[in-house]
Amino acid sequence: MIIVNANEIVDRCSMCGKDSHLRLTDEELEVLKKYLSNGGYIQECLPSLNKCEREFIKSGYCPSCQELIFGNGKTKRIY
Repeated sequence: MIIVNANEIVDRCSMCGKDSHLRLTDEELEVLKKYLSNGGYIQECLPSLNKCEREFIKSGYCPSCQELIFGNGKTKRIY
């Protein structure tokens, strides 16, 4: 479940149970709110995010678990 707190998204990884945080700019946060309510393709809505960051928003998987599943590279924006 995504929790938006100020300009930060917090979600718990369903694989490892670790909470991860992603900071967004004001502009990215506004686009994210529109994406969450209207749908569409996340890569078109938020091209400024890399695939790891977009997958975190979609699935909640932390970067370490994404590396195990998809081989996605890590990101410094998720901590």
